[in-house]
Amino acid sequence: MIKFNGLDRIYDEYSWRITRRAKQVWKTGNVVGNRHVEGSFVDQFETSVAKYTKRKYAVAVGSGTDALYFALRAKGIGPGCTVLCPAISYSATAESIKRTGAMIQFVDVNEKGLIGDIPMMGLPNAVVYVNLFGNLADYDRLKNYCDKHRIPLIEDAAQSLGSFFKKIPSGKLGDISSLSFAPSKPLPAFGNGGMVLTDSENERDLIRGLRYHAQGTAKLSHGYNSCLSQEHANILNFLMSKYKTLLSKTAKIRKLYDTKLFDLNISSIKTQEGTISNNHKLVIKVQDRDNLKAFLESKNIQTQIHYSLPLPKMKMFYSDQEMPNALKFCQDVLSLPIHPFLEQHEVDKVCKCIGDFYGI
Repeated sequence: MIKFNGLDRIYDEYSWRITRRAKQVWKTGNVVGNRHVEGSFVDQFETSVAKYTKRKYAVAVGSGTDALYFALRAKGIGPGCTVLCPAISYSATAESIKRTGAMIQFVDVNEKGLIGDIPMMGLPNAVVYVNLFGNLADYDRLKNYCDKHRIPLIEDAAQSLGSFFKKIPSGKLGDISSLSFAPSKPLPAFGNGGMVLTDSENERDLIRGLRYHAQGTAKLSHGYNSCLSQEHANILNFLMSKYKTLLSKTAKIRKLYDTKLFDLNISSIKTQEGTISNNHKLVIKVQDRDNLKAFLESKNIQTQIHYSLPLPKMKMFYSDQEMPNALKFCQDVLSLPIHPFLEQHEVDKVCKCIGDFYGI
């Protein structure tokens, strides 16, 4: 079986070191990461990611969904606000906005699934954008729009840690940014986790209060229990030390795919000009997508669809806004297996089976 996700192989490669990191935490007897403690494993991980993304502050939380919600709250988003959101993303993006009580105004996407032209209508209170599959949106255009109208630009970087826009790292491409460390994300925890990145000390303190029952701040009437455990933080900090190596390995796999897919005349979603992608997902656009997916699965090749519906066509976010590009995108896309420890013969098999399906 060629698995879609390589988390098991990451564990196999680093198993004794991952286990050692977990045991380090267990021996301390302090596994909870609820309060900020200087020098703790959570603090070390926050410092590491802040340095990598060139941010002043990083606050680890329990999930990427909470991270985006806390980022919105830190920017004052709540009932009565309107937030722009791309029509294509994982549901957690829109869910985080809805959770604040704000109204969502969806924006259609371009051919890469990234946020497209912002419609000329009422002025929003914020723009949330998503770096889909590790590919970066047109940051200059979005920043200029937000700066012109003096509204915050919020970066959902759940899929793009390790991507760069003109040498600026993802995680720095917004007034505030959120990350996810879910097992399916570029830097995967063996559990769950997220992080908010900011350059504001006040926002950092507010998010720390939101993270754990409003402790440490008088600005909140209540908070939440959304903590990254010390155990996961210590494991993630180890993986962070290997992150450049993991990205390099994935980039080599992507090059193998690109050569073979070009020979098959199969279109894949490429990076925006002037950007470097972390190659989080390899997404192709094909005809007869569903039958191809079934054929590959019959050959023991796992694939996924990102995503089967635009956000405004989901029941929980339904909108009658027309999103022709997003609808077309969802009909054509298929994600192929890609991760640092995929082997060349597996790439060969995936591409051969695609060729066999189309008679190439």
